[in-house]
Amino acid sequence: MTSFSSIFKELTKSKLRLVRRLAFLQIVVGVLFGFWALLRMAFQGESKSYMLTAFITITPLFDLAYLFLSSRKNEQVYASQTWRLAPIKNSALLFANLGSAIIDGIFLVILQIVMIIIAGLPVIITNEFWQTTFKNFGSIGEGKLLQDIHLADLLSVILLIILIGMFIYLAVSLINFTGKIVSDFLPEKISKLVYFLVVVSLTCIGLIFLMNVYWFVMNSLTGFLQNGMFLTTLSKDAIDVRSNLTENYLTMAVVLVVDIILIIVNIFLLNKYHEAKI
Repeated sequence: MTSFSSIFKELTKSKLRLVRRLAFLQIVVGVLFGFWALLRMAFQGESKSYMLTAFITITPLFDLAYLFLSSRKNEQVYASQTWRLAPIKNSALLFANLGSAIIDGIFLVILQIVMIIIAGLPVIITNEFWQTTFKNFGSIGEGKLLQDIHLADLLSVILLIILIGMFIYLAVSLINFTGKIVSDFLPEKISKLVYFLVVVSLTCIGLIFLMNVYWFVMNSLTGFLQNGMFLTTLSKDAIDVRSNLTENYLTMAVVLVVDIILIIVNIFLLNKYHEAKI
C-alpha cells in the first residue's frame, strides 16, 4: 500500500503549481491595476496607496479563482485512473485530496498577505501612517495590543473559514458523485435532465447553508475589529456589533458536523459507485 503521506505530498505539489501561477498572475494584474489607477488619478492629488489598494481589491477574486480551479482539480483526481489505481484506500485518497487543497489555499493566502505588505511599503514607511496608527489604534500605544486583539475571536473566524472551504470542496464532490450515479443508473434520454435537477437542488441547498453561515462570519469578524485595536476606525453603524464566542463555537460545531456527514457520504459513494474513466 502506498502511504498517505506520499499521496498527500504529490497532490500538494500538483496544486502548488496552480498556486504559483495564480500568485504570479495576481502580481502582474495588481501592478497593472495599480499603475492604471495612478495614471487615472494623477491630476487629482498625490497618493502612495495605489498599489496597496489594487492588491487588496483583486485578492478576493484570486481566492475565488483558486477555490474554483482547485475544486476542478480535486474532481479530476477522482476521475483519473492514475490516482484511483494507486494502492491506497479511497478514504485516504479523499482526505489527501481535500487536505492538499486546504493547505495550498492557506499558502496562497500567506503569499497574498506578503504581496499586500510589499505593495503597502510606500504607505507604511511614511510618518503620517505611524502617526495615524498611534492616534487611532490606542491599544498599540498603550501597550495593550495582546489584551485587546481578541485572539480567540480571530482564531475562531479563521477556523470557521477553513471549515467552510472544506464544505465547498465536499459539496462539489457530492454533486459530482451524484451526477455519476444518475448517469449510470438512468436511461440516457432523461439522465441529463435528472442530473441537472439534482445539481441545481444540491447547489441551492448549499448556497442557503453558506449564506446563513456568512452572517455569522461577518458578525464575528466585525466584532473582532470593533472590540479592540480597530475600535475608532469603524463607522458608528457597527457600534452595536459584538463578538459572541458562544455563537461562533456553535456555528463551527454545526459546520463541522455537516462536513463530517459529507465526508462519510462521499467515501461511501466513492467506494460504491464512482469509477475512474478510461
